Amino acid sequence: MTDTVVAFPNTPSPPLHLSPKEAEVWRAVMASQKAGHFGPEIFPVLEAYCTTALICDRMAARLRIDESNDRLLASYDEATASLLRLAQALGLLPADEREAMVG
Repeated sequence: MTDTVVAFPNTPSPPLHLSPKEAEVWRAVMASQKAGHFGPEIFPVLEAYCTTALICDRMAARLRIDESNDRLLASYDEATASLLRLAQALGLLPADEREAMVG
């Protein structure tokens, strides 16, 4: 009888250049998917998602203080639209939400 070794892909660690909060988002996204779901070819998109998520958080915090800042609100709308597109590209949205966006 021969032994069979089944290798399970390791969950890739966040790149070292990400901030601690961006790395936290990276880990959360990785944990939400099956091991091996994301290959290295998609890491730049995932990095952009992590960065954009934090940008949206910072803008939202500023808007809570200054709700009348129309310029910031417009930038926030653009950033959240970008975050949504990145989430869609990464397949992070529930299936029915993806279908609603397409149709």
